Amino acid sequence: MSLTRKVAYNTVIQVVGKIITTFISLFLVAVLTRYLGVAGYGQYTTIFAYVGFAAVFADFGFFWILVREIANPKADIDKATSNVLTLRLFIGTIVFAIASIIALFIPQYHDFRIGIAIVAFASLWLALNSTYVGVFQNKLRMDKAVITDILGRVIIVGIIYVLIQKGAGLNLFLWAFVIGNFLNFVVSAYLGRIYVRFRLVFDFSYWKKVFWRALPMGIVLILGLVYFKIDTVMLSLMRSSEDVGIYGPPYKVLELLMFFPAIFMGNVFPIVTRYLYENDSRVHHALQRSFDFLVIVAVPIVLGVIFTSARIIKLVAGQEFVTAHTIEPVWGLPATSSTALQILVIAVGISFISQMFGYVVIALGKQAKLIGPYLILVIFNIGMNLILIPKISYIGAAVITVLTEALVLFFSWWVAHKYLEIKLHLGIIWRVLVAGAVLGIFLFFCAQYIHLLILIPLSAILYAAVLYLVGGINKDMFLSLVRKE
Repeated sequence: MSLTRKVAYNTVIQVVGKIITTFISLFLVAVLTRYLGVAGYGQYTTIFAYVGFAAVFADFGFFWILVREIANPKADIDKATSNVLTLRLFIGTIVFAIASIIALFIPQYHDFRIGIAIVAFASLWLALNSTYVGVFQNKLRMDKAVITDILGRVIIVGIIYVLIQKGAGLNLFLWAFVIGNFLNFVVSAYLGRIYVRFRLVFDFSYWKKVFWRALPMGIVLILGLVYFKIDTVMLSLMRSSEDVGIYGPPYKVLELLMFFPAIFMGNVFPIVTRYLYENDSRVHHALQRSFDFLVIVAVPIVLGVIFTSARIIKLVAGQEFVTAHTIEPVWGLPATSSTALQILVIAVGISFISQMFGYVVIALGKQAKLIGPYLILVIFNIGMNLILIPKISYIGAAVITVLTEALVLFFSWWVAHKYLEIKLHLGIIWRVLVAGAVLGIFLFFCAQYIHLLILIPLSAILYAAVLYLVGGINKDMFLSLVRKE
């Protein structure tokens, strides 16, 4: 099977898996929002946002360092994987314990500090599981990772659904994540045994090497998570649980949509890394194809969400979240979850391209060069949120997310272009804009009259047809997915 077909297979598998897990996640959000209400769901969102900070310290860039290490044909996969997993277990235990202790001293978190400790324990298993995901990604067998992910989520939803029938509280729901994530890890270890023989390894000299290699990436990830997640935490500290609850559903949609470019580039990453190791000129072709594909996919997603945001929020969180607000209209727009979603989806579109350049920087091993720019991003994000959140709450947080993502695109492009002469042909853009304009007109006049489940495939067909007519997609693009070496 050619590399193109392998990437296509893994991308399709992950997309299908992501569609399934997205429906599972949205079902979980729908159940929890309706059961917990705006304030209760705000607490739930705050818990996961807070623990998310600890999670990035526990990962510290080890995932991508592992992927880069085992992408080297001369690498000892058993040694690398065993050391990284053991190191993660050691660091993760310490980090999540510290995070749980710190939460005890934050007054705003008094009512759900036990929940934070439970989710921290659940996140440890998720951090360990990502080591096996790195192996599956290197072997282009992400179908195995998809299977374990779906299994874990189904278990979580199943347990929570049963607990809701019994009238349980938030803390009991959170134990479902411990069980689901643990079983996710166990199944991944079982499926991964044919690729790697894991054992606990305390090779401190190797740990030191991995740590120093991961340090730049870890700092970048920490700074990246700060600017990506800090708005939710700042909302929880500066506003009420209701504000966080209103912001929670649109931000969940944002996170789900941002996974798509991550899935695609995650499959391209080992190939780009290999091409760079071997100084293979095909890296430019791979990046051009990636750019074209990501632009083609980003535009209809942005337009679709903008024109159907209220219906999405109603479907995901219920009617209460469509009308709920804690502030007056902003710039003539209702300060609701649907407005926040319309703003946030612009950040999604930008992230499709910024993630591509970010992955290139990692493949080049130049992630240290992102520390300075990301520090600027963090200062900008926190500073602007300090100004806007007290005034316009979650609407301000959404606007700052878009502006920050635009800066991410600029800085990631700047660093990548500095170390790799990237010559992208931009001809795809005008074609996508034409197809997007036709789609936008269709959605503006017809979206409110067509059921969402019919509107989505109908819009996709219309967009693809127009794109085909203007030469944005052609037969060669499809043939390359089935052509052999």
